[in-house]
Amino acid sequence: MEKCLIFIGLICSVLLAGIKSTSTRDDMVETPVVDNQNVPLLAMFDMTKVNKRIKEYISDAFENMKGNLTVNIKKEIKDYFDDMKQNSTDAISEARRTAEENTKKEIKDYLVDMKQNSTDAISEALTPRDCSDLDRKKVRSGVYKIFPEGTAGFNASCDMETDGGGWTVFQHRQDGKVDFFRGWTEYVTGFGDLNTEFWLGNDNLHDLTSKGSYELRVDLEGFGGDKAYAKYSTFNIGDQSTNYILIVNGYSGTAGDALEYHNKQAFSTKDKDNDSDSGRNCAEVYKGAWWYNNCHESNLNGLYLGNKYDVKGMRWMQWQEYQSMKTTSMMIRRI
Repeated sequence: MEKCLIFIGLICSVLLAGIKSTSTRDDMVETPVVDNQNVPLLAMFDMTKVNKRIKEYISDAFENMKGNLTVNIKKEIKDYFDDMKQNSTDAISEARRTAEENTKKEIKDYLVDMKQNSTDAISEALTPRDCSDLDRKKVRSGVYKIFPEGTAGFNASCDMETDGGGWTVFQHRQDGKVDFFRGWTEYVTGFGDLNTEFWLGNDNLHDLTSKGSYELRVDLEGFGGDKAYAKYSTFNIGDQSTNYILIVNGYSGTAGDALEYHNKQAFSTKDKDNDSDSGRNCAEVYKGAWWYNNCHESNLNGLYLGNKYDVKGMRWMQWQEYQSMKTTSMMIRRI
């Protein structure tokens, strides 16, 4: 608009330049001139047409400006509301997405807490000595607090479905996310996550098996989906003074007896060699922790190697020789 006004002003200046006039009426203008002999004269100019053209030009200019201004204003208003609409839509979508994520997380956390509170309440109400004291018809598999005689109690994973339920699981492996190539102290106290992969601890095993008669069940799964189990009617672990010696017998099952060779052997780790081989530490050589003899026919705490054929893996000699397992579980039940 400012440029148009300047332009109109320039036109007017050109048309009226040099005019010094007195008007007899609105459309007549007097101006001094000279003839070819420099004689001063007074000329009269009729500005009717000029004024009309100027007015028409100014009117047209303002109409064009008005039209363009209207179009621009409408466009700017439309663009503003389009942007505001899009921003509102984006904000609503983001708010909805955030609300959904928060709601899902809150529901998940609530269910986890409710499950844990329920299992804790069951444990505290019953003070079970082990998982076999839980009601096998009503209680589901999960983590519960058990109270072996003479102890303050500890959390344990209970299998309430397999072979009649009531099993206290002390070893489980499923994906290799927990490192089992560890030292003596960690195997004494236990490690891992009771919901995934773990070792319950040799002290806990002794506390359990020293207060009653227990049977052992070992479940194995290969990478081809094949499964087998070994069951022993007697299972006992000595205390630390015996280096947690293993007593096991009474085999039955489908996997073959790969523990007979380890019966009456002390527990060994990479930093505490208690095996029967005087020339080497079997735990260090075979990357595990076990009741090694000289050295092993089973090594379920060996390396998680995936679908490989290797003596350092999680093997059970009488079932798949040197093939490493996909999943393993070792659990006991009071009889």
